[in-house]
Amino acid sequence: NNNWQVCNCTTPAQFFHLLRRQVHRGFRKPLVIATPKSMLKDDLVRSDIEEFSGPEAYFHRVLPEVDPEVNATPDDKIRKVIFTVGKIYYDLAIRRKQEEIKDVAIVRIEQITPFPFDRIAEIYQRYPNAEFVFAQEEPKNMGAWYFCD
Repeated sequence: NNNWQVCNCTTPAQFFHLLRRQVHRGFRKPLVIATPKSMLKDDLVRSDIEEFSGPEAYFHRVLPEVDPEVNATPDDKIRKVIFTVGKIYYDLAIRRKQEEIKDVAIVRIEQITPFPFDRIAEIYQRYPNAEFVFAQEEPKNMGAWYFCD
């Protein structure tokens, strides 16, 4: 049984909605937030005001690719999908932009446990010809890898 939640938010809006979800749920589970403080100072880590209110304003367990250039590539032409957790997303996104790569999608897993199998299955169906990999800063025997494998 999943009697607790572990999340690693990558945007201020996600952090806000995670805390909001925790308060408004009809049941209580312990919540562990693994977001590093260093992300609070990063210029790339920001949310538009629209992300705090509106029809899509809620905590997303998985954040799909958001880069407009990559999303302009047809889904069947995406050659690789990188699943990641946490701040390494921004390092990968910067490198992808520097290298002008438009056929690699980066998907952020925001909730590690309970694991969002349903959302991951949607990503697998969306990109039928892609190779799927997982990237993390830590060695394989540390970090979120064992939860996501």
